[in-house]
This record gives sequence, structure tokens and C-alpha cells, in this order.
Amino acid sequence: MPKARKRLDQYLNPRKKNPETVLLERGRFANRVFRFTTVAVLVTLFLAVLVKPPDVPSTVGLAMLFFVMTLLGGLCLHRLQPGVFDRPASFNKFIFLVVVAILLCHFVLGLKALLVPLAMIAMLVALAYTQDMAFLFVLGLAFFLGLISPRLDGANSVQGLIEAARTSNLPLFVRIDLPLILVTTAGSVTAILGVRHVREQSKPVIVGFYAGVVQAIVALAIELMQPGFDATVFRDPSELRNLLRDPGWAFAGGLISGGVVTCLLPALERFFDFVTERRLLELADPSNELLRVLRERAPGTFQHTLNVSQLAANAAEAIGGDRLLAEVGTLYHDIGKIFKPEYFVENMGDDKAIHDRLRPSMSKMIIVSHVKDGIIMAREERLPQKIIDMIPMHHGTTVVEYFYQKARRATETESAPSDTEYRYPGPRPRFREAGILMLSDMVEAIAKTEAEPNPARFRAMVHEQILKRLLDGQLDESDLTLNDLRVIEDSFVRTLTTMHHSRIKYPSAEKEKKDSKEPRDGAAPKGLPAAAGARK
Repeated sequence: MPKARKRLDQYLNPRKKNPETVLLERGRFANRVFRFTTVAVLVTLFLAVLVKPPDVPSTVGLAMLFFVMTLLGGLCLHRLQPGVFDRPASFNKFIFLVVVAILLCHFVLGLKALLVPLAMIAMLVALAYTQDMAFLFVLGLAFFLGLISPRLDGANSVQGLIEAARTSNLPLFVRIDLPLILVTTAGSVTAILGVRHVREQSKPVIVGFYAGVVQAIVALAIELMQPGFDATVFRDPSELRNLLRDPGWAFAGGLISGGVVTCLLPALERFFDFVTERRLLELADPSNELLRVLRERAPGTFQHTLNVSQLAANAAEAIGGDRLLAEVGTLYHDIGKIFKPEYFVENMGDDKAIHDRLRPSMSKMIIVSHVKDGIIMAREERLPQKIIDMIPMHHGTTVVEYFYQKARRATETESAPSDTEYRYPGPRPRFREAGILMLSDMVEAIAKTEAEPNPARFRAMVHEQILKRLLDGQLDESDLTLNDLRVIEDSFVRTLTTMHHSRIKYPSAEKEKKDSKEPRDGAAPKGLPAAAGARK
């Protein structure tokens, strides 16, 4: 009990962290700072080569500026999304994206500045990572575009811009293309906000259209605010074409960005390993090959999966989480049971004593192995990484309770096994939908054991099981708050009550036949006229 109280105190007071957690967090922070510093140095050198300042002081000043901006951007990402770069592959792909974006924008600027596909880069970062990262990325890249833009003072190249800045005795950072920054930033923000839910592959084209419209409006507004603007240009077709030329290029830039993302969306999903609603809807199709095999080989597990998916989806929606991710992750969380379905109670046929012939340790190994088998199968089928992560997280590091207690009863007190020997390998849930899946899987299994299902019993059972997982530390990394757990509990109770609703008992055929032979009140027995029956 003191251990449980300590765990609850740590959950209620997250500022009081144990020394091991503090050292681990400091190590992670130091590792991230080192990586961001290294990247800042490399990006600084890369950008300095592209800009080619006219003298050594300008080069040093520009390098210092880029270094500070890159390092501060990395630290902001660490604060906003601390776990987004835990995997080296995710960090390396982000750096690759930065380099490709800079080279692509630098190339397009030489052709036509307003065609620069910043909206495309913004959509890609928002899909592959987060919207917060996309906003920061867009701001930094837009500043770089404005700095190297060849449009100022009629300059036809970056070198011409630098020479113009040098001859006018103005610092390089003062002579930036502010209109280009405003146009591309407005379009990129529109793209980031619009690409949040991608249910069809054509959605990026629509988002690119809106981004292009916004860019065109901003470009036109800037043209109208030019000093000495003459309204007579609307009467002259040639002057009107000149006025609408830049807004037209800006609109084309947004539309092209959306078209490119649409064409490359399946390849981008696999390379950057992000999951869109379009991909989730494909995985949720019951005719999917993996779900079909699960339905045929482990029908009991498949039915259990459907029930859990309903619980998880409703709970995720109740707390403002990703309902579709929770539902699809649930559909695949037990695919490892395809290999040995008969060893799981929901698939057992007439042989209910299959585990009685095995030692508890062997039964535990078989039960736990479905997690590893599920991960292997999910990787072979190239499921999104977030779906793969939910397979081990739905058990976390919980104890295989039944066989642990069975092993304790079968051994002497002094040689009883430790619960660590009967725990799943983990990891524990690290995002909200995975935590909801863990709770839904547990609650649905226990709800089937209720002899008299009713809301009061469900309420007591759900509260007890959530508290048990909370005190065991399984939800410490899931980002679920106590208020989220309260809302999830209410959602579970409502869903279980609906799933286990009572029905009117239909009379059997024999009873109907018997009732038909008995006379009704006021009716004459068989063989007597109706009047006689009434008098009797």
C-alpha cells in the first residue's frame, strides 16, 4: 500500500520526480541540445554558402544569425513537442527535409520567386510531424527566402541583391523581400490549418487551392498599397495584366504545391511514416487482408476487437482525442493472436483445459508472445508506426495476473515468483490513444464476467480497474490527466450499458401453445357457447 500511495502522489504531483526520472530527462535534454547544436552549425554553413555574403564580416554576422535562429527553433520544438525526435530516424528525416526544402526553394527563386512551394513544405511538415513544428519551420524558411530573394531593386540574382545592398550602404538583413515573406507565410499558414484532416487523396489539392487564393489576395493587397498607385490601371488591359501578374503567380504557387503533395502522398506517407485519415480509413476497411485473416483464424478475438474499438473510439472522442486513430489501432492490437488462437480464452472451443497441461511460466510465455508476433506481422504488412506502437503499449508492463496467481498457488511461499517475471515487456502507453486502448481492452474483458450487468456494477468495475492501472504506473507517460480519466470512465459506463442492454424475453413455443389452450377471462371453455361462458 505505501508503494501505491507513492505512485499516486507522483501522479498527482508531477513536479516531485524521483532521481532516476530526473537523470533520464537530463540525459535526453543534453542529447537533444547536442543534436540541435550540431545541426545548427551545419545548416549555418550550408546557408552561408548559398547566400555568399560579399565580405568576411557579413559572413560571420550572417552565420551568427542563422546559428541563433536554428538553435532557438530547436529548443522551441523541444519545449512544444518533447518526444517528437526520440527516434533517430525521425530526427534524420527532419534534417533531410530541411536540406531538400532549402535547395528546392533556392532553385525555384531563380525561376520565379512567387512560385516558391513553401505551402507544399508546410503541408508536408504538418502531416509528418505536428502543426506547431510546421509553423516554426515556415517562419524560419520564409525569413531565409526573403533574405535571398532576387526581386529587390530589379536584381536578377542573389549576387545582384547583395551588390545592391552593398552599394546602398544598407545592412544585408535590412534589405529583405518583405512582400515575399508575407505572401508565402500567409499561404503556408492556410495550408497548415487546412491539411489537418486528410480523408481523401485529393484533399491537398483543395488545400493548395485555398492557399493559392490567400497568397493571391495578399499579393494583390501589397500591389494596391504601392506608393503612387494609379487607379487608372483598371482601364488599361495591359496595365491590368501587369497588376495581376504577381497575384497570378502566387495563386499558381499554392495550387502547384497542393498538386505535388496529392501526387506524392502515398509515397510520402511511407517514407516519413506518418498516418493520415485517408490511410486510417483504408486500414479500417473490413475487407483488409489482415483483418480477414484475423476474422477467420481467431473469430473470438475479432469480436473482442470490435467491442474494444467501440469503447476506445467513444472515449477518445469524449476527451477530444483522435477517434479514428483509436479505432484503427484497436482493430490491429491483437493481430499476434493469429498464430496461436486456441490458447486465448475467447477462441477456445471444446478444449477449455489447454493451459492446465502447461506450467504457468509456459502459459505466460505463450500469452505474452502475441505482442511480439503482432509487431512482426504489422511491420511485414507495413502498417504505420503509430499503429505498430499501440500493439505493445496496450499491455504496457502489466502483470499476466491469472498465471501469476496460479504460479504463486503452485509454489511454496518462500519460493513464490516475483511479479516482474510475469509482466509484459512494454513499453507503457506514450500517447493518449494508446492509454485509452489499454483501458478499453481491460474493461471490455472484465465486463464479460459480470453475472448481472447494470450501470452501477459497470461504474464500480471501471473505476476500480482505471485506478489499478493508475497506481501501477501504466498511465504515467500517456498524457492522460485525471479529468481525462473521469471523462473516459463516464464514456466506458455509457458504452458498456449500451452494449449489454437488456431485451424483452420472448415466450417459448410450448408456452404459447399452453396459453392458447387456457380460456381468457370472460371467454367460454372449449365446447361451450360464448353465452354460457359469459354466464358462468
